[in-house]
Amino acid sequence: MRKTILCLGLSMPALVAGGKAHAQFAPSHTTEYLDTRREDELRHRTLARMLMTLGMDPTDNAPVVTGTSTTFNMPVRPFEPQPRKPRKFAPDNYDAHRYTPSPRRLPAVVQVNREIGIAAAGIWSNYKEKPLHDPAGTGYDRETGWTTGFQVDASTMFDLYEVGNIFIALHFAYGDGSTGYHGSASSPTEPGLISPYNTSSQRMTTDSRLELGKGIMVSDRFLITPALQGGYRTWNRHIDGSDEVSSLSEDYGTFLAGIVVRLDYALTRDFVLRGRLGWAELVGTRMDARDVNGTFHLRNRPEWDAALDFDYRVSGGLHLTGGVQYTYFSFGRSQAVAQYGGYSLYEPSSWTNGVTMHAGVAYGF
Repeated sequence: MRKTILCLGLSMPALVAGGKAHAQFAPSHTTEYLDTRREDELRHRTLARMLMTLGMDPTDNAPVVTGTSTTFNMPVRPFEPQPRKPRKFAPDNYDAHRYTPSPRRLPAVVQVNREIGIAAAGIWSNYKEKPLHDPAGTGYDRETGWTTGFQVDASTMFDLYEVGNIFIALHFAYGDGSTGYHGSASSPTEPGLISPYNTSSQRMTTDSRLELGKGIMVSDRFLITPALQGGYRTWNRHIDGSDEVSSLSEDYGTFLAGIVVRLDYALTRDFVLRGRLGWAELVGTRMDARDVNGTFHLRNRPEWDAALDFDYRVSGGLHLTGGVQYTYFSFGRSQAVAQYGGYSLYEPSSWTNGVTMHAGVAYGF
């Protein structure tokens, strides 16, 4: 007896194998799936065309097949890829510094404030004092002349967080030499008689200062730097004696504190004119004299200075520097200091004018 299997709801023909019927189902696909398959096949055709046209002459003007037949045909026009930029290779004599971007060059007015330098100096001074109650033409104590020395300067300018062009500078100057002394001396045989006395004086000075301020860029060529200054100065003098007049040695020392304004103007990228105006109060001034009892404490007096310098960049970090500076300061009269023998001495007021000329080299960093 033959068995029959009913296919309910199915319109597909049944397959018979081994005397038994089996149902056949046709898969159904969505439109998205079919579109994806079609795109994949087109992508594969394009890849195959690329591989089969490698090495063909791209200038071949064979006609391009534009038909849409699904039958695969051999390509008749070579594949033309997008042009690629040629690769750049370093030359045989490769120099890392040549291909490394250089940092932005600082403005010249900032660069001159980031240097350390040394210079030879010539120092002219004119010192004058006059005791009280002495008649005109007598009692003067004056030193005038040139000494030689050197000075060392180091400064830097940098940015700190949101504060730009912070300025720090150190200055040290040294001078030593012989100057002319024009003074007066009391007669050992005739008390009260004062006569002129001219000789030489050995003069040694030091000047140490620290400045702290902030630069203000007016333009790329002009920089104004107000700063506070503080330091310490010394002056050691030795007045030569004679057969009738004893020699005299005095040591001065004074602190100073004040303000200074620096002006830097770049004429070119390598040549900068530098100006300086300063004021300071000389405080804690004292003087010790040999063979004299006690220390003389001098009254506070001001110091004024003005300078005009130049800075010329030769090459790289090497700079030539030079300039001239004028200084005026004074010492106030001291208190009376009692001496052995029942008398007292005091140090009179004094005035000093000085000019310093310097020339040297500096290294910019």
